[in-house]
Amino acid sequence: MKNAVIIGAGQTGRGFIAPILQDDEYTITFIDKDEELIKSLNQKKEYSIRYFGNTAPTRKIDAFKAFVSTSEEAAEALRNADVICTSVFSSHLAELIPLLREVEKERKTPMQIICCENGVNVKKDLVAAKLNACITEGIIFCTTLRPNKDSLDLLCENIQDLPIDASVEGLTVSVRRMPLERKFADLIQRKIYTYNFMSAIVSYLGWYKGYEIYGKAANDSDIAYVIEKIKPVVSRVIAHVYAISEEEQLAFTQRAIDKFQNEEIIDTIYRNARQAKRKLGANERILSPMRMATQQAEDITWMKLIAVAAMDYAVCEENEELESVYQDLQAFLSEKDILDIRNLLEKFQSKESLSKMIQSL
Repeated sequence: MKNAVIIGAGQTGRGFIAPILQDDEYTITFIDKDEELIKSLNQKKEYSIRYFGNTAPTRKIDAFKAFVSTSEEAAEALRNADVICTSVFSSHLAELIPLLREVEKERKTPMQIICCENGVNVKKDLVAAKLNACITEGIIFCTTLRPNKDSLDLLCENIQDLPIDASVEGLTVSVRRMPLERKFADLIQRKIYTYNFMSAIVSYLGWYKGYEIYGKAANDSDIAYVIEKIKPVVSRVIAHVYAISEEEQLAFTQRAIDKFQNEEIIDTIYRNARQAKRKLGANERILSPMRMATQQAEDITWMKLIAVAAMDYAVCEENEELESVYQDLQAFLSEKDILDIRNLLEKFQSKESLSKMIQSL
């Protein structure tokens, strides 16, 4: 049997990564610093995963081991692991270095570590530590929830694969549902621009219309209309930049939309909308796709609407000044586009209905 260790026995580790490894006949050991969670896993010895929309049968996960990260049993599991997956949030990866450094001394082969975290270059802290390890990273597309905090059972998207970066030297691990992605950096950027721009539509128009729950906003008729207007533009732009077919990118964009419109996934407008000024940065999720679109002579009418909605949120909810945002916009927009944006912002600030604004565009 092949041995896998998952550091981080939270929702993603248990709901998404564990089934992928078990399907390839790996034995599973969970390691976590949460002593109560480890105690619960050892007492109950199993948990169930239900899939959104019942798109797959409910699955039971058992036959695993679980140890507190400071225990000798955890160290022993790491010493014998064929693959180590992390699911601890990228900001906590550096905390694993002392444990991994201790373990590497008694291993016969370099560790094979897959950082299964959200973000860009999440493995950097582990790489900088110069461990005796091959360290790669994966892209998480799957949302996993724990509906009842008193239960270990989970609710999960039915996502089949966890793509991992194939460009890392010394990578020997092979997991059937972890495909090796040769254009990993491109896929990360496509995810950022696609998911985050489409999310901005829901977040800022949803806030403007008074929604608090994300899924409900995504299904609002006005917001859904704007999504459909922007979807082909964003897809064409990203397909051109990353040299893939428009059909492939359109399916990728639709996958994001389907996720956002799934009302079983409970999320809030606030969590997705906050830090609006940062998200309006020159190289961020809203302005970067707009700049790409102008370079390709695409119509950015509807994209301007989203930028202005984010600007209005920054002013009204976060008391931000917008001069730096205007400076970034002026670097690639025409005077007419800037005038359109100022006029739109006046409409937002006068609380004109979104329906009326849509009719005028």
